[in-house]
Amino acid sequence: MAWGDSLATNGFKNFYSGWSDYLPGYLYILWFLGKLSLIFPSLQVILFKLPAILADVATGYLIYKIIGKKRGLFFSILYLFNPAIFANSTLWGQADSLTALFSLFAVYIFPANYLLSAVSLATGTLIKPQAAFILPAILYLFIKQKKKLVDCVKYAATGLSIFILAFIPFSNQSNLIQFIFDRLSISANQYQYGSVNAFSFWGLFGFWKPDNITFWIGLGVSIILIALIILIILKKKIKNGEYLLSSLSLLVTFLMMTRMHERHLLPVLAPLLIASVTNPILLLVYLGLSATYLANLSYAYFWITDNFKEIFNPILIKFFITINLLSLYLIFANIFKKITLNFRLKLSKVNSLVVFKTKDITSKQAKIYIFIILLFSLLTRTYALGNPKEMYFDEIYHAFTAKLVLHNDPKAWEFWNPNPEGFAYEWTHPPISKLVMALGMKIFGENSFGWRIPQAILGTLSVYLIYLLAKEIFKDKLVAILSMAVFSLEGLPLVLSRMGMNDVYVLFFSLLAILLFIKNKILLASIAFGLAIASKWSGVYTLPIIFVSHFVFRKKLNISYLSFLAIPIAVYIASYGMMFSTGHTWTNIIDTQKQMWWYHTGLVAEHPYTSPAWSWPILLRPIYLYDGQEVNNQVARIYAFGNPVVFWFGFVSVIVSAIFAFAERNKKLGFVIFSYLIFFLPWIASPRIMFLYHYLPSIPFLAITSGFILRRFPNIIFAYLIFAYLIFAYFYPHWIGTKIPIWIDNSYYWLSSWR
Repeated sequence: MAWGDSLATNGFKNFYSGWSDYLPGYLYILWFLGKLSLIFPSLQVILFKLPAILADVATGYLIYKIIGKKRGLFFSILYLFNPAIFANSTLWGQADSLTALFSLFAVYIFPANYLLSAVSLATGTLIKPQAAFILPAILYLFIKQKKKLVDCVKYAATGLSIFILAFIPFSNQSNLIQFIFDRLSISANQYQYGSVNAFSFWGLFGFWKPDNITFWIGLGVSIILIALIILIILKKKIKNGEYLLSSLSLLVTFLMMTRMHERHLLPVLAPLLIASVTNPILLLVYLGLSATYLANLSYAYFWITDNFKEIFNPILIKFFITINLLSLYLIFANIFKKITLNFRLKLSKVNSLVVFKTKDITSKQAKIYIFIILLFSLLTRTYALGNPKEMYFDEIYHAFTAKLVLHNDPKAWEFWNPNPEGFAYEWTHPPISKLVMALGMKIFGENSFGWRIPQAILGTLSVYLIYLLAKEIFKDKLVAILSMAVFSLEGLPLVLSRMGMNDVYVLFFSLLAILLFIKNKILLASIAFGLAIASKWSGVYTLPIIFVSHFVFRKKLNISYLSFLAIPIAVYIASYGMMFSTGHTWTNIIDTQKQMWWYHTGLVAEHPYTSPAWSWPILLRPIYLYDGQEVNNQVARIYAFGNPVVFWFGFVSVIVSAIFAFAERNKKLGFVIFSYLIFFLPWIASPRIMFLYHYLPSIPFLAITSGFILRRFPNIIFAYLIFAYLIFAYFYPHWIGTKIPIWIDNSYYWLSSWR
């Protein structure tokens, strides 16, 4: 905006007397925006972001045009609604979207008008020199289309003419060529560092390190790799080879050359997405690079705007860099056919039964795996379950009220009583969880183990329900085993299974209702649904899932469906039976329901660990539940927090599974995606404060999509499970409040928002 003001006020010739490392291309746009800002000063911010936003839209349209009508719209949406894309333009207002557009257009238009391609490439390079890194793709097109030497000369002359002419209005010197070289030198040498906050190879050694020697190493490696890529793509005659080469050239230079900024990864994404149309491995790479780019953008944004604040620790940064390097390896490995796939992204008839690449396991093997996973789940949920002995977090509402229910105290049901100090009467949710916790204390004693053990049991049974549900959906035992294994290694269900709250109840009964309905046990399903809504009102989201399952699993209308009109309501009312026994009336129950509604729709509150729903899939903000005081450099803390491996792989699995479901017209896989979204999306519009634990009912379906993806790509099963287990073991003390040295506790906060 400052450059735009300067250009609008002082013109072109005096502009470079001040500091700027930009070439003239974008300055013409800034001059125009500066003029508009003088007329519409209140619109200045949106005006300066608008070129990048429009460039994103244009790039999305190009993707649609290149891929074609059948699948183009889908892939265009994958680009336009990718958070990595609009974070760059809409949120930060950076110009890299124009680099992406002009470099992509130069490749796209080449077959139709190669001189217009030269104009586009020159314009993109004038905006940001990184656009020139798609020159290998242009060279490939010259070779592929057998252009003559004279065509090459025309291309170079056209591009060079546009490039030189753009500098004339800015030059105050008689020697235009010297002026151009000076500007190029300033632009190239402004940041003589290995990595300028970029998650590139040189970032492994730290940011802002001088690149005296590494510059030439990076340049040499890039040239060798790109030359090798051109030869391979030409030899193998890869479809959309020019777009694969474009993305690889841009990715190699970003990773291996020095002086790279975080935003220089952005132009990789559009051509990579186009190349992925016939290759799902490339689509996975696209998703992975989108995630690391978003992380890199966040790191750089907070670093530059918040007094050099580093939101990621060095270990996590190296992890992101490793993903970027692994992405490059995956593309190479795929080109060399080291990775085989049993999938082609094309529309087909409805496929009700997925045919996997490998054979299913036997029933005997399945039983062994089920026993091991359930034993693991039970032990991890019950180990040291009585600690801490006192009530913590929302146990001071739920478990406290369950104690009153145990003693038949009428205050357990009365919203009008003032709360005792340090506790509160829990009437804001239906009573099933409190009734069951009271039963637990009746059996195991009025202590922390007694009010927590019911949740631990239901949490363990939920693991088994995921097996049964996945097996019923896909008719494949290995998918079901993998799904329950993934869920057993997830931290958030573990934490909520070990505390006196109601979330595990709605999870268990919702899964049970869905499973029973699919198995045609309609009456039992209606009872389970009633128990779900009698645990927590959000259990009502189970109903649309049940409705959709009727069509997905091709059921026939049955008179037993009418049970859903009466039985859930009867179960809900019956859950308040003890309220009647303590002298309360039907009017009291109705008033309580009104109070519950007013509470949840009108709640205005603040909490340091609240989080917006959109942040849950990326595990941005956990909940600090319990703080054991530090003694002898040891501490016991409990966080409601997921396993990063399960969360992040699962989120990618949901997206990739959605692509599979669409491409293969797989209704059953689509049903899993629908179920995941039904439990998640409504929270985005919720007016009240929200927490990560509201994401819990979506996690079983995230686990099932993970099981499906692992089944489709069996070569990654072992590595995934080992990695997920190691991270589970690492975070386990963080989830259960075991005393650990303070230095281990400090290692858990990979992101500043995790503390």
